[in-house]
Amino acid sequence: MAKLLQTLIPLFSSIVLLLATAAKMGRSQSTSFTYDFWGDQPTELLYQGDANFPSDSTFLRLTKTTASGSAVGFSIGRLVYPTPVTFWEAGAQVDFVSTLNFLISPNAGDTNPADGLTFFIAPVGLPLGFTGGCFGIFNSSGIGPSVFAVEFDIFSNAGVDPSYRHIGIDIETRVSKNVTDVGDALLGQRVTAIISYKEATKLISVCVAAGSQKYEVSYVYDLSAILPQQVQVGISAGTGGAVAVHDLVSWSFTSTPVHGGATAGQEEEGYIRQYV
Repeated sequence: MAKLLQTLIPLFSSIVLLLATAAKMGRSQSTSFTYDFWGDQPTELLYQGDANFPSDSTFLRLTKTTASGSAVGFSIGRLVYPTPVTFWEAGAQVDFVSTLNFLISPNAGDTNPADGLTFFIAPVGLPLGFTGGCFGIFNSSGIGPSVFAVEFDIFSNAGVDPSYRHIGIDIETRVSKNVTDVGDALLGQRVTAIISYKEATKLISVCVAAGSQKYEVSYVYDLSAILPQQVQVGISAGTGGAVAVHDLVSWSFTSTPVHGGATAGQEEEGYIRQYV
């Protein structure tokens, strides 16, 4: 019997270690992708609403334009990564960073273009929202349950927005929790935005470069309090009575699970000690 136990215990310990390692690998899966829309038209992405690749542009155009390239009113378009992203699970949340490069162009002679675009994280299968400053992700009342977004807003809607073009951090509503004034910097030139979230500090951070100008805005909020376990990530844009052309040049996203409590090695060691 003693000899049998001596044989079985190492075998059982090895099985437990393999199971713990497999669990660790399953929990530690991250999501990472990069897309450049320089004439490329990735077929695996979801193009919703008016998002399209017009013949007059090498980039992804999120809102509708005429054959001559002029912006059209009351248009919404979205780009969505098709695979759900795990935002949280037992004992873990994610850090994420997303970089987007875009161009918002007013129609010729238009001094009051609208409305802008957003990076968003939302429940899987989020239906198309309202046009204009709701950006296709909020409903007609400007509400989006379980929706997080960073808006690059070029039109000031009275009673909702500050009196200037801005970058805003939105939590379940189009009324931003924090904003920064960007003047005309988002218009007519390439813009690069880096959006990040740190699970440890709950810090949402947005850093934007537009030509030689730099802008930052941040907000502390636990996104796991509003986001479901499985989410979709995407880019959206909208026009209303006022218009602009919204082109997405490139987009990247990486999420990395961050586990709390004991380290994986400690967990594995604990399992082995328990059974041995």
